[in-house]
Amino acid sequence: MRIIIVEDEYYLAQSIQNRLSDKLGARCEIYRSYREALESDGEIFIINTTISGASTGLLEELIEMKKDSIILLLTSYVSHQTVTKPIELGADDYMLKPISVEELIRKIRHFLHYYQLKRRLKEMQEFLNFALREVEVDVPEPNYPLFLLSNVRLLAEKVAVELASRENKTIKLVDLTKANKRSFWEKEVFYFCTNFDKVKEEQELLRAMRGRSVVIHLTQRLEREGVEVVELKSNTFSLDEEILPIEEYVKRVILYYQSRYPDTVLSKKLGISRKSLWEKRKKYGISKK
Repeated sequence: MRIIIVEDEYYLAQSIQNRLSDKLGARCEIYRSYREALESDGEIFIINTTISGASTGLLEELIEMKKDSIILLLTSYVSHQTVTKPIELGADDYMLKPISVEELIRKIRHFLHYYQLKRRLKEMQEFLNFALREVEVDVPEPNYPLFLLSNVRLLAEKVAVELASRENKTIKLVDLTKANKRSFWEKEVFYFCTNFDKVKEEQELLRAMRGRSVVIHLTQRLEREGVEVVELKSNTFSLDEEILPIEEYVKRVILYYQSRYPDTVLSKKLGISRKSLWEKRKKYGISKK
């Protein structure tokens, strides 16, 4: 880990360098001006915002350029130029001099952990979007709690992800057989619930869900008065549904894969000639887009 220290008080900079090298095993570089630090590269920047005679323009340029790294500010006094503006530009936090190096180390560890979690969250979101990219389903208008009927759970999950994204909420998975009224206390969370058919005290849970964004996945029809159930349909090819006639499978394969493969490849995968593929399109009323 490389840490860049931008500080004109040499003894302070050297003290910080020694402690960070000892406690974190970091490789530290010391720069006494913002201009010198512009050419540096590191995971963490510790910047004195009150360097004597230094240009605030260069300070702002440095922070703008390095804002993808962790930036901790050291300052002799708090003002718009020394703290507020740098944080608006991308700095993470500040410390008022004289500083405690132990507190500085604590902040560094905190932000390392924070950005690690942030990267993991981003990677998981990208993977989730990738996994669901080919699942095609109409997303209903939410009237919470939203009951979704589908024997393919992936369809309900796609709806939940879409709605949670629209509302800018994180998703929490709830097994209703293990839930109680306290399971729904967080208002800024999107709840995806399963096993509603196995719940005994359902009315208590339904009351707890009021005012919350809740999707309940059902695998069988629900006979409850006053409960509206949305049945999900999809054009996505799946083997998780009920057994269908061979001709219906062939039709679905053509519909789903004709945009991904040329006719020569698709007909070969189906074990038929291109002429037979054209004939099946005509028979099923499928137009090639």
